[in-house]
Amino acid sequence: MDKRARVPGIGPRRAQIIVPGVAVLLRVLESRCQADLWCQALDVEGIPHRLRSYQDTAYDGLFVSQKGFAALYVEEGDLARARDLDQGLMGQTVARFQDPALLARHLDHTLLDPAASQADLERHLQECLEMKAAAACICPWMVPLAAPVLAGGAVALCTVVGFPTGSHTAGAKLQEAQELAGLGATELDVVINRGLMASGRAGQAVEEVAAIAMALPACQVKVILECAALGPEAAQDLARRFVNSPVAYLKTGSGYFGAATVSDVQILQAAAPGLKVKAAGGIRGLEQALALLGAGAARLGTSGGHAIWLEARRLWSESKTL
Repeated sequence: MDKRARVPGIGPRRAQIIVPGVAVLLRVLESRCQADLWCQALDVEGIPHRLRSYQDTAYDGLFVSQKGFAALYVEEGDLARARDLDQGLMGQTVARFQDPALLARHLDHTLLDPAASQADLERHLQECLEMKAAAACICPWMVPLAAPVLAGGAVALCTVVGFPTGSHTAGAKLQEAQELAGLGATELDVVINRGLMASGRAGQAVEEVAAIAMALPACQVKVILECAALGPEAAQDLARRFVNSPVAYLKTGSGYFGAATVSDVQILQAAAPGLKVKAAGGIRGLEQALALLGAGAARLGTSGGHAIWLEARRLWSESKTL
């Protein structure tokens, strides 16, 4: 007879089935949504399973960040049946974004190399236009060059403020943001001042970014938090502070201090459900991009945006011909 125990972090309607025999790993699940979907499907098929949530894994009372959301186990005797079900569910998940045009609308194709030239910018803008990216995210000095190319089109003009350290004064950041908006930028990725946070002045750090968003209501402001440097608990606390602010997005990082992870996306989304999440840093391939989108990211910032889009076109066009 199966014993049931509530799974931490999944919610009151999700129960855990304790597997009586030898348990084997079926899959590491990337998000709460994916965990619900997989467990529900196994329930329907009558396949016993155990879900071990990473969000509640602790050591000496400290949160331990691990790759993924949870590990899903099934009994060894049910593994073949569970794998068939798993493959079908994975196909459904990929199918949500299995359209290169839809994928591109989630990509901020990025050119923030400080040594990038005007010729690099011209190639970059053509790639953004070809794929119809959500935005071209470029260095501040490039904004007046890009504005006439992107004006009136579907690709937004995004740039960065206080980049990459966020250690500029509040006045300098505001002035920079106003200048860039005046030059044609419609989206501003603003780096938060982590020095203020380390000094116990997180409220002031939040107010600096909020002031920019309030001063420039026509621009979408994305606040760069640097989750990899902050750690999960500090990132969660900081995200909550932005809930009632005028910023549009919480951004995982600049890419200078660590790569974006599924856990980062989940933490920000859970802490500030009214705000969108942009994942950025170390996003190199289609599989990684889909995992971050599946976790709930609304945008991905990546210098590999065009390559990821081309990979999607190749793979998905091939799958349709099989």
